[in-house]
Amino acid sequence: MSDSTNENSMDISSSLKKKYWDISNYIYWSLISFTLGLFVVEFFLAKDIYLDTLLYKAGILLIGFLGYGLFRRKVAIPNLMILVMTTLFLGYCFYMVYETSGYLKTFYFILATLTVGGINYLVVWKSGFSISLVLISILLFLGISALNDWNSFFDLFPQGGYVFFFVLILTSFIPDARQKNYALGLERDAKKDEILRSQATKLRELEVKYAETLEIRKIENQKEKILRHDLKNKVNNITGLTQIIADAEDDAEYQTYLQLLKDVSTDLLKFSDNVFTRGDSQNYELNISPSEVNLQAAISKIQKEFLPKLEEKGQEIIWNGPEDRQSIWADTLIFNNILTNLFNYLILWSKPGAKIEISTVTTKTQLRILITAPSAEISADELNHIFKPLDSFQFTSSFSAPQGMGLQIAKSMTEQMGGYFKYQTEINKGVIFKLEFHQTAQNQPS
Repeated sequence: MSDSTNENSMDISSSLKKKYWDISNYIYWSLISFTLGLFVVEFFLAKDIYLDTLLYKAGILLIGFLGYGLFRRKVAIPNLMILVMTTLFLGYCFYMVYETSGYLKTFYFILATLTVGGINYLVVWKSGFSISLVLISILLFLGISALNDWNSFFDLFPQGGYVFFFVLILTSFIPDARQKNYALGLERDAKKDEILRSQATKLRELEVKYAETLEIRKIENQKEKILRHDLKNKVNNITGLTQIIADAEDDAEYQTYLQLLKDVSTDLLKFSDNVFTRGDSQNYELNISPSEVNLQAAISKIQKEFLPKLEEKGQEIIWNGPEDRQSIWADTLIFNNILTNLFNYLILWSKPGAKIEISTVTTKTQLRILITAPSAEISADELNHIFKPLDSFQFTSSFSAPQGMGLQIAKSMTEQMGGYFKYQTEINKGVIFKLEFHQTAQNQPS
């Protein structure tokens, strides 16, 4: 609060200073303009003394131009410059009052009255300078009167002197009042701006919180849909493995599939925790823990998990990648879930007895995985249609998931792990899914 108050005070002081200079420039050059105008007026109205006053007016102009050029950048406030120019101009007016006669005396009193009245009305300086202007004007008038031996001194007042001194004294209180009013207005505007800035900041904070709330709700909705969809996949696989175990003919085969059933069940529990565990109350993202994932081992596990479905349709998953060990950086659980979702659809789309082929392409830092189903029958338009945002899917029941949701889950999870996901269809038939991840350092080509 203190810093804000100090800042506002500095802004008000700066604005007042600018106001001083703006008004002072206006007054300063107005006095110069009046003096220039007198060259023309006096040529017609006071020809008899025109030459006598020529040097005086030229001196005022010379002092005005030189003074502005020399001192404009060196003084903090322009009050003294205005007082000097005003003194010179009033001195000339008082001089002309004694040198002229008739209506010209009144003309110069009017000119002096307009000058002091206009200055006091326009400026926003403190009362000390106003008092200085009053004292200087009175002393100047008395001094010029003394030089003229007080000739017709009292006769000058009815010709305009009364009006001049009345306006001089009456308006001497205006500058200080105008400064206070102007400063009050600046302070009021500063407080209003501060309140508006504060309200704008609070509004932005509310907008950010609202956006965060919407995103959190979207993520929570996404987690729910992921879990509901993938729970069904895992449960179906567990059901299929249970049937294989029941039909196992020897103990070794029985133990193998029993262990696989345990692994799939464990993955199911871990995946549930991954989706719903938040850690602290502000962390709403999926728990992703990248580690080295052996690609061949992950594919082999998926082959065994999908064995019931593959045997039912007489299909086969073929590894066409290199025999040497290939590893990527990914979350093991999430990567297995990605493969599960992809193979669910590829098995569904492929013809009975068809093959689903897996190959890889390595770059300097990346490993691209190509999963191809040559016999898959799905058009490009249909495939594009089912790849819609995850939050647009709607469940009709707990036992059926929307068409294509598993593919959107696979794409979303791949991208959340920093991977790349793309799909394409061949001209006649067939589907290719392309996944790209960072490969481990030992696999990168030298």
